[in-house]
Formats: sequence, C-alpha cells, structure tokens
Amino acid sequence: MAARRNLKRLSKQVACSVALFLSCAGFSPAPGQAGPGDAACMRLGADDSLEQFYPLFENLIADIYKTAGFCAVSVPMSPKRIEQMIAAGTLDGDWIRIEGYARSFQQDLIAVPVPLFKVESVFLSRPTSNFDGTAADLKGRSVGFQSGFRWIEKNLPLFGAKTVEIPSGLPVNDLLARGRFEVFATDGVRGHAIQARGPTGNMQLRLHSWEKISFYHLVHKRHAEKVEPLQHAFEAAIARGAFKEIYALPGLEEPRQRN
Repeated sequence: MAARRNLKRLSKQVACSVALFLSCAGFSPAPGQAGPGDAACMRLGADDSLEQFYPLFENLIADIYKTAGFCAVSVPMSPKRIEQMIAAGTLDGDWIRIEGYARSFQQDLIAVPVPLFKVESVFLSRPTSNFDGTAADLKGRSVGFQSGFRWIEKNLPLFGAKTVEIPSGLPVNDLLARGRFEVFATDGVRGHAIQARGPTGNMQLRLHSWEKISFYHLVHKRHAEKVEPLQHAFEAAIARGAFKEIYALPGLEEPRQRN
C-alpha cells in the first residue's frame, strides 16, 4: 500500500513538473488550435494571405460570433487548404468567400445571407505591355493568379487566358518584371498593396479594374441552426460601423454601393 501511495504521489509530481515546464517554456496551443477551455469553439478557416489585414478580420469575426452567442477561433491557412479541411469536416466555417462559392465548388457550406462587402477584381501589368486592361484582351496572354482565388481561377479561361497559378507571398512585381506572366489578376485590396510597394527597377505597375464581386461569411451545413443568429450579428455589426476600417481599404467598398 505504501509503495502504491508513493507511486501515485510521484506520478502527480511528474505531471505537475511537465505542466510547469510547458508553462514556463511558453508552450501554448498553435493558432486556431483549441485549448482545454475552447472545446466548444467553432474552427474557422482564415485566409493567411491577407497579411497585415489579418488581425482586422480576425478580431471582427470573433466579436461577431460572441455577439451571436458562439465561440470561434480562426485557423490561418491557404484558401485551398481550407477547402480540403472543409471537405474533411475538420473546419466549421470559412471567413469570406465570393457569392455563389459553396454552390459552384460543391463545398458543404451555407452562406450567411449578409453581403459583407464588394471587392474589386483587378489586373496588374507592366507599363511596357500592350495589354489594354480589359478582360477581352486576355486572350492568348499568360495571366498569373494567386492559388485559391477560385473566382479568378474559374473566369480567366473563359477569356482565353493562359493561366499561371502561384502560391501566396511570391513577389508579383519581380515575376512580372521577369516575364513569368504578362498580367496578374487579383483582388483590389492585394492589387493596390502590390502596386504601392513601389517599382521594380524603373517599372511602375499599371492597375486596371475588372469587376466587383460580393463576399459572404460561410458556415458548415452541420451548423445550419447558427446561420440566423449570425445573420443578425453581422447585420448589427455593419449597422454600428464595425466594418468601417475594412470599407476604408482600397479596392473594397460597402455592399450597398452599386457599380
């Protein structure tokens, strides 16, 4: 009996020592990985290519879920990885996708019926290119686009473009300067950010407007009962001006505005 009590006491000491070591060493759950108190939190796919705008979207969406009475943690990853995890059932939602995304790409998602904003899709090209800035002039040209931007991926071939898919984070200015592709298609927020990074050598990129598309928040179909509370929470957030900073981003506008 004494030996058993000593063994139990030793086991507790070891467990406490391990916990203390992890705490002191600064170990914590990875971003988006639920900790002991987050078991009920929904895991949302979050586009990690938003770069400096990521915290803005993360904080806003967490606040909206809290208003709706739910808990949510954002899991940063590429858009295509989000698709894979949605299909596997290991994510509960997706931050933002274009209108009609779930239907077009057969994802098990429901769009919360509140248009969050409109994003301008744009083309970037070298100043020496004879590209006239229109979708009709894409025919036969090599056009780069960021992996995971499904609307652009779907529409570019319709205009006869030769598509070149690249991972997020690559230096678009350099790729255009080296002729990796003649035109780069992206959303207005990224497009303006790329152009603002300045010229490569003596090259200042030209930016051409293409089309404006609406974006929505999506949740997995197994959470269908949460759609209505989230709808009210998103509507309330927009009404109180919580999206003001987002609407101020270049290449993006409020959903009520028209072309």
